[in-house]
Amino acid sequence: MPARLARGAVSLLAGTALCSVGLAAWAQTAPPVIIPSPGAIAIKRIVVSATRTRQSSFDVPVSIYAVTGRQVRTANEQENLSESLDRVPGIDVQNQQNYATGVRITSRGFGAQTAFGTRNVKILIDGVPATQPDGTGDSEVIDLGDVSRIEVLSGPFSVLYGNAAGGVIQVFSKDGPAVPTVSGGILAASYGSWRASASYGGTRKFGADGSFNYMMNASDFYSGGYRDHSAARRQQFYGKYRVQVDADTSYTLLVDALNEPRSLDPGGLTAAQYHADPQAAGNGAVKFDTRKSLRHFQFGFIMRHRIDADNSIRLLVYDVNHDVLQYLPFTGSFAASGGGVVDLARKSGGVGARFTHKDQIAGVPITAVAGVDFGYEDQHRKGYVNNYGTVGALRRNEQDIARNIAEYAQINANLTPNIIFDAGLRHSQDYFSVQDLYVTPKLTNDTGSVSYSHTSLVAGATYHLTPTTNLFADYGEGFETPTLDQLAYLPNGEAGFNAALVPTTSQNYEAGIKSLLGSRTYVQVAAFHIHTNNQIVVSSSNNGRTAYANEGQTGRNGVDASVDSFLPHHIELYGSYTLLKAFFQHSAIAGKALPGVPQQRIFTEVSWHDPASGFYTSVDGQWQSRMYVDNQNSAYAAGYFTAGIAGGFRQTIGKFGFDEFARVDNLFNRTYVGAVVVAANNGQYYEPSPGRNFVLGATAKYRF
Repeated sequence: MPARLARGAVSLLAGTALCSVGLAAWAQTAPPVIIPSPGAIAIKRIVVSATRTRQSSFDVPVSIYAVTGRQVRTANEQENLSESLDRVPGIDVQNQQNYATGVRITSRGFGAQTAFGTRNVKILIDGVPATQPDGTGDSEVIDLGDVSRIEVLSGPFSVLYGNAAGGVIQVFSKDGPAVPTVSGGILAASYGSWRASASYGGTRKFGADGSFNYMMNASDFYSGGYRDHSAARRQQFYGKYRVQVDADTSYTLLVDALNEPRSLDPGGLTAAQYHADPQAAGNGAVKFDTRKSLRHFQFGFIMRHRIDADNSIRLLVYDVNHDVLQYLPFTGSFAASGGGVVDLARKSGGVGARFTHKDQIAGVPITAVAGVDFGYEDQHRKGYVNNYGTVGALRRNEQDIARNIAEYAQINANLTPNIIFDAGLRHSQDYFSVQDLYVTPKLTNDTGSVSYSHTSLVAGATYHLTPTTNLFADYGEGFETPTLDQLAYLPNGEAGFNAALVPTTSQNYEAGIKSLLGSRTYVQVAAFHIHTNNQIVVSSSNNGRTAYANEGQTGRNGVDASVDSFLPHHIELYGSYTLLKAFFQHSAIAGKALPGVPQQRIFTEVSWHDPASGFYTSVDGQWQSRMYVDNQNSAYAAGYFTAGIAGGFRQTIGKFGFDEFARVDNLFNRTYVGAVVVAANNGQYYEPSPGRNFVLGATAKYRF
């Protein structure tokens, strides 16, 4: 019986302390409460991604959602973001069950054209970019073992982060506890999968007035894979070390390491192959031993200093080494092929500086933020013949460079007791170049370079209709450059610098409501309209090689909605809904739906816990409409519904804490396509998801 087992870790809600800060501010305009209800806590959850300052999510004029550490860890595998972000409206995380390509994240339709990784969505880990200057993100480098919360920002204000018109995903790791604590966990899952993890953290006194806080997490994961030729092994480490010199100054070192020695790539299936055997590998996968090896190491250093009560600065330096060796399902032997083995050594990094100032102008309280970011990306790309799983002759050798420098400014002003205004500007300058080091008498020199620049504006306002209901509206102008991967091949799929690609620009409009109904139910609803020009789309995708071109304009109209209700007897009901009509305009394919984008998604969850016994359980369901697989809408992956159930026990015995849990996914054993390969020339569009699968796990911790 198919299975997937895995999902575990210590369950603890980090963020409650931050919520209490927001409740204190809210009490100035609402009747004070001695014991805040869960709904009141939810409405005042503190976020920072929208304005780069600490604010209640209720007060910012944007669609922003916070996934708690408890929701990330409780009875979950903690291996990719699909486990946590499926609950967020507007976000679609397609899990291909393929560690060689990773999950594909789309936000309001942005990022759907990506063959692997994440595009159009900015990813940050504790404030350090996991997205490169060209806009390519690596969600696989996120260690979910010690997450405090994940913030998901959709809509116009994400343009202030650069190549991120689709949204921003910011992951915050836990701080070390006050008392040194060691923990460990083990889980077993379907398809021979297992995961072992360990963490250690604490706080020590530093100097006369300071402290040293540390948190480290390591894990080792293996999966035999749901499909043939899909086994994978991943080893990961994340460390956060913060020296709080005094109340005004801190230094934080962040270390992120990932080793993925061998992730097999089963590829996509044709419709006939999918219906015959959804667990089969695609054409050429076994023959050419398609796979990926990855080594990633990243560090970030952040200095924060409060100059006085009204002024503070933040400085960031980060450096990344990312090496990939990937085998594609063809030989790549002819001269201009670029090879069937990709050998990519990437070095990237950057610096950032930010100044925050609080003041009053004509009696109006304001918070102003100004900053500058610089990022670089240098990658040495080689291509070799794939001799059926071994490296053959050289077919490509080039040096690729991306540079970005951007200045930005934001302002938040409480214009009246009922109106909050936010606005910002970002000016970006981007440079891309390719130096061709593989030139022969039969091959042209593909050396080339392009530069882009753009200034983006964003503005929004929140209106306090009542102490528990806010209306908001905002507007923003997006700008997304091509990535180095999108520039790597000509529209016909042959190797060569694709200098004809131009950036996509967009105009984003959004309006919505946030409201606490009664004292226990929190509702968010947002309607949006997005218009893009020069949409970058897949022009061809053949045997793992994807080429891109610009395709006119697109329109996106939709609604995001969520409801979180905290009922008596420790029962919580949660639901989210996404309606997204994304379509091409003013081109030969006008009226066609954007491929890889479901029009509707629904997520529901009912959870309950018993504080006396430590027992907890949840039931969830997901429904998604069909997804088209190409620009012509000639085929599609059918819609589907899946359900899952989980439960476990938590115990505290002296200094020890334990958690035992189990989970069943795809409870009704549905056969469905969880992800698609957009515009695959050979018809191998479909990447099936597992049938009914299981996870069993346990964690233990000890406080010294």
